[in-house]
Parts: sequence; C-alpha cells; structure tokens
Amino acid sequence: MRMSVSVRAAVYGVIAACLILAAGQTAAGPRSGTALDDGGATYRLDRASADRPGARILDDTTRAATFRFAAATAPAQKLGFLDAIAIAHPAARRLIDEVDGLVTVAFGVPDVASAIGVTRFDGKDYEIMVDLAGVGRRHGARGVDALILHEMGHVVDRALVPDDLVAALDAQIPTGVRCLPGQPTGACATVEERFADTFAKWAMDDLGVNGTVGYRILPPVPIAKWGEPLATLGT
Repeated sequence: MRMSVSVRAAVYGVIAACLILAAGQTAAGPRSGTALDDGGATYRLDRASADRPGARILDDTTRAATFRFAAATAPAQKLGFLDAIAIAHPAARRLIDEVDGLVTVAFGVPDVASAIGVTRFDGKDYEIMVDLAGVGRRHGARGVDALILHEMGHVVDRALVPDDLVAALDAQIPTGVRCLPGQPTGACATVEERFADTFAKWAMDDLGVNGTVGYRILPPVPIAKWGEPLATLGT
C-alpha cells in the first residue's frame, strides 16, 4: 500500500536522521542528476534475443528473485525504496519485476560529482545507490519516486531492451532544453539518461515528473504511446 504524503514525510525524516548518524553529515548544497557506470561492460541481458552475440538469458531463478539491500540499510530506507517501486503502473512494474533480482540497493551520497543516484553494472549484476534522504528533504516523495524509477530505468534498459528498440524510442524523445555549461543535461544528455528519465515519466504516467531531479529531458507526447513497445517486451 502506498504511504500518505504525511507518513512518507515522517519516514524521510527518519531516513535523514539515520544517514546523519551513520555518515556524520549529509550532502552540502543542491545536487542534481544521476549517473550510470557500466564498468566497461558491452553486453545486455536480453531474454527476447538471447541468441545475439554476448547476450545472456535471464533464468527463472533470477526472474523470481527480488531486490537485495546493503547490510547497513535501515527499515525506513527499504520501505521508502519499495514504496517508490510500488507506484509504477503495471506495465512498468512487470519489467522491474523481471530484473529486480539482479539489483543490490544502497543508500547514501554517491561518489559521482553532483549525482543524487548512480547505477553500476559489473557485467553481471547491478548496484543502485540513491541519496534518499537528501532528495526526500529537497523534493519530497515525488522526487524520490522519480529518482528511484530513473535508476531502475537504467537496469531495464541494459538488461531487457534491445539496442534497436532503444534507438527507436530515443528518436521519439524531444531533444531537450538548452545545455547548461559543464552539465550533461537537456540537449547534451546521453541516450542512457534520456531513456531512464523517460522511463520514469512513463512508469509514473506523469509528464511533469523529474523536473527538479532529472536530466531536463522533454517528454514524448503521448507518453503512453511511447511506452507501448516496452509494455509488450518479452510477452
């Protein structure tokens, strides 16, 4: 069940306190954007076309598994993360459920400059780290949902979506707003970030999401039409 805004605000307050106690400090100043570090890997996990060179098939055990959480995870942090996953509409949630057994989740300020979230891929599994406390304080529950679904968009992209479909979907995403000096956002964003931002919008069925925590990517309209190929992927 989805928490109310007031309950979620209380949970994020607890999360913030936990992180302050654990780390001694929180991030100073506003942070924006997320990052994808693929560890130099060059292949995808792709059930739909497992005969493609370098692809692996997702076995039934992996598909039946679910998220793993870092040992230091507080109950409120886990609840906040899973609550964000729960708001994804059924088609997006199905894709997340396919890949969540590959993902370990950690909480804290990522070690990537100005990032509020990072997804790393070691060639087999994924690690997501999100600044849940900082984003919850500055942007509220909606910003947290957008951040987490953005990071899951990276996993879905690399694990399930064939390259030709990524290219076709990217062609439908508007260029984005003007680049800011030194920031890979808007018209300067990479294809991976454009997909992840748009996946989050599609998963939340909300064209306005990610406005303050994403990559300043304009949404394709209608967003449901953009996501139709994803909704049928692997079915």
